[in-house]
Amino acid sequence: MISVAKYQILFWLCLIGTVFLSLAPTVGGEQLFELQDKVGHSGVYAGLFFLCASAYGRRYSLALLALVLAGFGLSMEVAQSMTSYRHGDHWDMLANISGILAVWVLMAWRRKAHD
Repeated sequence: MISVAKYQILFWLCLIGTVFLSLAPTVGGEQLFELQDKVGHSGVYAGLFFLCASAYGRRYSLALLALVLAGFGLSMEVAQSMTSYRHGDHWDMLANISGILAVWVLMAWRRKAHD
């Protein structure tokens, strides 16, 4: 079993990586399928929420953690729109939230099943 401290380290490393990748210039490349970008956004934020909830879910409610992470996602979209080489996208934000919500539902269900 991974300790809470290790989840905290993993969460912060992944969050910093997300900031870097969100604000770095994009490298051109072909998408393998039409919604690949949105699936990527959803997966990244699902992973971030899993790590966040595993690291801080005993101290804070899942709802609060979800709200804070969604706020982070929104700030990344706004920051992207302030660059000359990226743009913010409301569909990306929706994909971010969908990843957060999917993991939130699974973790809430798991907690309820173990109570």
